[in-house]
Amino acid sequence: MSNEYTTNKVSSDMINMMAKQMGAVHIKSDPAYINIYTFEIAPEFRIKYMLDLRRGKGMYLHRVSPYPIMLGKFYGETDIVDYMKRDLQKFRRAHESGNFASFLDLTEDLTQFNRQIEQLFLNRNVPEAAFRELADEMKNVRATIKQMAEECPMLYDTDRSMGELAINSSDLGLEEE
Repeated sequence: MSNEYTTNKVSSDMINMMAKQMGAVHIKSDPAYINIYTFEIAPEFRIKYMLDLRRGKGMYLHRVSPYPIMLGKFYGETDIVDYMKRDLQKFRRAHESGNFASFLDLTEDLTQFNRQIEQLFLNRNVPEAAFRELADEMKNVRATIKQMAEECPMLYDTDRSMGELAINSSDLGLEEE
């Protein structure tokens, strides 16, 4: 008879085995079922994922480095492995780009920006006008991203196996007003 502990242990073991087959250079599993997967894209560049297996509540995948981001909630081992494969393929290709260092610098700036916004609004009494000013600036940034997405060619034309989705207004959080 299976219980949640056994199910999580089997899921963890299966994902660990598949990650090794994909080339993970380091895997760390904690008894709390938080697994860390490290992949080497280049000698000086590694990608690290964290998988949180919650009993009966799905599995949460995060990319820890090169920048922190929640990637999603998954219910199957193969979904997680497939996602990581596509993500690693994208990073391998992007690493070859002449703009990769600039991309990493931008993501670091955005991570710092998120921290600064949080510290500002959690620690200070910020007036409503300041909220509106930042919201307006964010609209401008979103509009710039939307314009770039429309003007820049796709890396993966119709090959959805790379996991690249067409970018439209709703993907960017820019609902038509």
